[in-house]
Amino acid sequence: MTLLLRSSVALLGLLLLLDSNLVARSKTGSPGVPVDIDLRARPTARAYRVAVPPLIDGLVNEPLWREMEPASDFVQQEPNNGEPSTEQTEVRIGFDDDHLYLGVICLDSQPDHIVVTQNRRDASLENTDSVEILFDTFNDKQNGVVFGTSPTGIEYDAQISKAGQGRGGGGTPARAGGGGVTGGAQRGGAAALNINWDAVWTVRSQISTRGWEAEFKIPLRTLRYNPGNNITWGMNIKRNLRRHNEQSFWSPLSRAYTLSQVEMAGQLEHLSLKAHRNLKLLPYVLGGVKQDFTRVVDRTDPAHTGGLDLKYGLTSSLTLDGTFNTDFAQVEVDDEQINLTRFDLFFPEKRPFFLENSGFFDFGSPQETEIFFSRRIGIDDSGTQVPIDAGVRLSGKAGHYNLGLLNVQTRRVAATAPANNFSVARLSREFGRRSSVGGIAVARQSTSSRFGLPDRSTNSTFGADVNLGLGRYANVFSYFAKSFTPGRNMSNQAGATTLAYDDRHNRIDAAYQEVGRNFNPEVGFVRRLGFRKPSFGYRYTFTPEGKYLRSVFPHFQWNRWYTIAARNGSQGQESGFEHYHLDSRWQNGSQYGIAFNRNFERIDKPFEIFPGIAIRPGTYRYNETVANFSTDPSAMLFGSGNTAIGDFYGGTIRTVNANGGYRIGYDYTFTASYVRNWIRLPEGNFNTDLVGWRFNWALSPKSYFQSFVQYNSRSNQVGLNLRLGLLSNSSTGLFVVYNSRISTIDYTDPHEQIDRRTLNRAFFVKYNYLFDF
Repeated sequence: MTLLLRSSVALLGLLLLLDSNLVARSKTGSPGVPVDIDLRARPTARAYRVAVPPLIDGLVNEPLWREMEPASDFVQQEPNNGEPSTEQTEVRIGFDDDHLYLGVICLDSQPDHIVVTQNRRDASLENTDSVEILFDTFNDKQNGVVFGTSPTGIEYDAQISKAGQGRGGGGTPARAGGGGVTGGAQRGGAAALNINWDAVWTVRSQISTRGWEAEFKIPLRTLRYNPGNNITWGMNIKRNLRRHNEQSFWSPLSRAYTLSQVEMAGQLEHLSLKAHRNLKLLPYVLGGVKQDFTRVVDRTDPAHTGGLDLKYGLTSSLTLDGTFNTDFAQVEVDDEQINLTRFDLFFPEKRPFFLENSGFFDFGSPQETEIFFSRRIGIDDSGTQVPIDAGVRLSGKAGHYNLGLLNVQTRRVAATAPANNFSVARLSREFGRRSSVGGIAVARQSTSSRFGLPDRSTNSTFGADVNLGLGRYANVFSYFAKSFTPGRNMSNQAGATTLAYDDRHNRIDAAYQEVGRNFNPEVGFVRRLGFRKPSFGYRYTFTPEGKYLRSVFPHFQWNRWYTIAARNGSQGQESGFEHYHLDSRWQNGSQYGIAFNRNFERIDKPFEIFPGIAIRPGTYRYNETVANFSTDPSAMLFGSGNTAIGDFYGGTIRTVNANGGYRIGYDYTFTASYVRNWIRLPEGNFNTDLVGWRFNWALSPKSYFQSFVQYNSRSNQVGLNLRLGLLSNSSTGLFVVYNSRISTIDYTDPHEQIDRRTLNRAFFVKYNYLFDF
């Protein structure tokens, strides 16, 4: 522990020295190198009170817009950092007592070449011409909201928390078995940008002779802010000019930052805002039928129910949410995964009630040790939904404090799940630059009975965290937590410290994590127990000036896991992973790279890697080579993936991981994925297949039809998910959903004697409506 503290202090000093040297060079400049744009004065813009609101038709041509001075003079981040944008952008801001109005003109000398690839609400704006506007409504440089659109009028909105800083290092490296993200160098960590926040607002866009234009109408009651006269908000604006793969900002950013870095925003001045206490009621009705053919009797269950969600603004900065008889029928099913490890798989949350404000409740090491994992509420270990009777959440801001309270009651399901009450309390105090200190308390209390007597089983976890922003580019993330479970009172702690540095060329991640043998947050997610894990990673980004190549970023990652041994138990190193990767990004957005991975595993007891095949105890060292690629993601035909070859637990593995898609205009998109593993082991040989196929039809920017078909050779099942959504506003409207699962021996075998049968299926029609007072 002393060595760890000394090493941490030394590395922290190195990061601060690197940051101060970079700042010094940026201020003075050097021959041929411009002054760092991160040190430029932040721009200011004015908001204008309007007497008569504009007509929201997507054309910024009313006289009131011409009377406003626009936010303009955008500066490139990519490809030529610091240079003026190749096409001009003008954004005008108006307001009255009830709404905020934005008039956006994206001038374009070639309007016939505007690129549009999406036409669906909350679709990614990265691969299409688009504009995104960030508002830091408390001007605290920690939190914000984003509104965005495209030339077709997509509604895109998101929340920003944690000063825009993700937790968890540089992403998941590509590796054999189909794991990891292509390229392996994307930013990872708990999401600081939450795109699942859905506000009620209006936008219209049109392509015109001068480019494309958009008008926004945002109700002030949708936002949290401090009311008053002559108020200042933080603001930044991003324009994506896709045919040049050019990103430019109103408040200039170097390549070290993204739009979510709230502290780099400019200023929006002269706002005069009244307090709004908004009440939203969202009732729903649902009808349909479920059939489970694995039952012997009572295979068909009619479904007809209703419920209510509500949202009430207690103050301009605190919101109370309630849900009664909650339903998530319209949510897309989980993506299938195949597990080639001895640890649990991680499935992300997709339910809207739990995703809204989820960034504030994040605590721990993402996808490894999460103190609160909302999928523990209302979903059992098999992925089956457990009914939620009611839930309440209080979230928001009080001065420099962020507050979050959550309580949910689930219903008992006979022979499946007991009734439970779940509680979460989260508090943090923001200070300084990207810094905060806070705590969390999470508890589960059984409310069922056993043998006619109350079941008092309980579990709780408490934790504290500190996040420090040091200089412009260095951050320290630390937490410590302890769980309390009857009979598990020793080695029941978890904690980690991560030192992260990321400027426009260097990224450094150094971390130490520890999880006790008996750490048991029953409302959290823990991938493995009883280990100490030091890790270190470094990436350097070259940005050559060339016609085709945009950047080259070699990087490496070292991870070691050491056993926290019980008495007379095994100890020493139990796992190791080294990742060396040369990756490149090209001017059209494509990416190509090659990686080499080294693995170490100590197996203390057999584990079944495939039905009938178990890995024997022993130590295993094996290597693999991975090649990754992705083509231009805005093209009509696009693809990505990786292929790997190497050793695997005393045998060999070959992996092909391919993803691709085809667009017809911007309304129809077909995408497919395929992961194939050929595995040869001393204990036996086997192959795995994972197939996915999606079809998206954007009927309008607010309505869609989606189909999702999956095949998993490990379970020998095909899953089908069909969803039709006809939305009126935000995420409300009419939903028609069909789900089924089919058992099959081999999806490629055409012989009729192979048993194929439907395991279960369900058909639902759901309608919800928003009453906005």
